Amino acid sequence: MTVAQRNRGITACILVFLALFSCSADTPSKERGRRYVDPEGTLSLIRDKKAVIVDTMSDLECMDHRIPGSLCLPLEEFENMARELLKDKKRPVIFYCESDECLRAGVSYDKAKAAGYGEIYILRGGLPAWKRAGYDVESVERVKREPVVSVKRGALEKMAKKKQGIFILDIRSEDDYSKGHLAGAVNIPLYKLRKRLKEIPGNRTVLVVDENGKRSFLASCYLINHGFSDVVRLYGGMEYEEPQKWKGGKG
Repeated sequence: MTVAQRNRGITACILVFLALFSCSADTPSKERGRRYVDPEGTLSLIRDKKAVIVDTMSDLECMDHRIPGSLCLPLEEFENMARELLKDKKRPVIFYCESDECLRAGVSYDKAKAAGYGEIYILRGGLPAWKRAGYDVESVERVKREPVVSVKRGALEKMAKKKQGIFILDIRSEDDYSKGHLAGAVNIPLYKLRKRLKEIPGNRTVLVVDENGKRSFLASCYLINHGFSDVVRLYGGMEYEEPQKWKGGKG
């Protein structure tokens, strides 16, 4: 390799580094047609442009912990609630959720774009990034944390024989439930849990099932807070790989 070739290689590396650095700065950036902003940029948009920040999780999660001043607008209810909560389509809107990937925020972003909202963003890294940046969260209606037993799918058969009449509560979205669920599971999505609490029998063991085990804990604590004495949750949720005989069909 000649000196000139080596120098060109070094220059190329520097340019790549600068490009990556510019994407991590506090200014909005674009990926796959979506605009992202980091926590510092979010604060700037709120301060300078009166941006609205939207929590796309369930109202239960949003009221329990959120970025101060957030609107609670669950992804599943975007079409029904956006007209009332986000009337000004010219006002900047920033969507976020609880995970680093922020899949729910991305879907909400796409819905907002299709509905004609002009200046919209996704908080890069979601609530975890906000916390890592050292910013506060608020709790409007905190769910008291309780000890909750986790059961692996391989133990469900033994549990079903020992405890008759287990009520399997699937808190995933209607779409996820329709693609496959545990046999006999009843679908009450987390964003509807408050309103449909009376549909859950209080005299049976309640098994809470979610996507990956991350949301079932809060839902289980909520049930215990409201008088349900025998609540367990499925370890790892529906993503946990165990015998598939427990998977029900569609419907």
